[in-house]
Amino acid sequence: MAGCQSIQQTFSKPDARWHTEIGQLQYSTPKRSVIGEVVVTSLVNREFQLDFMAGPGFPIMKLRQSGDSAHAEAAFAHASWSGRTAHTPGKLKPWLALADVFSQLAGSKANQVTLQSKTTGFWSATANLSGGRPLDVTVQFPQSKERFVFHFNR
Repeated sequence: MAGCQSIQQTFSKPDARWHTEIGQLQYSTPKRSVIGEVVVTSLVNREFQLDFMAGPGFPIMKLRQSGDSAHAEAAFAHASWSGRTAHTPGKLKPWLALADVFSQLAGSKANQVTLQSKTTGFWSATANLSGGRPLDVTVQFPQSKERFVFHFNR
């Protein structure tokens, strides 16, 4: 049975080099809308973590990404997934694309930013920043009609 054992990916623990944003997230689809608390933690070299919670102690989505490896736990779906980002299941693709959005925002000096995914039409984003830190970020996925609206505390 030792040959059947799977290897569990370990993800970095955030330290002083990481950027952490705390606020609220509204996630909406044509069928539902969920609002909750969010903690987004990232490091420029594609380290990304997102914790989305509804109320104290009730996790909705937990994402961890390091390079091309990722892990996602969706409490509302009672499901988890781990693997290479190139093989992300369809419903998780927008969630994991948030790493690209925040990576592109990192270090921006502008007060307002408009971003596009590298894959034409996959996502678009607008952001208001202050001192290089995001205040409001809206990410839309036209094909799936999903929308993420972040409001960060300052």
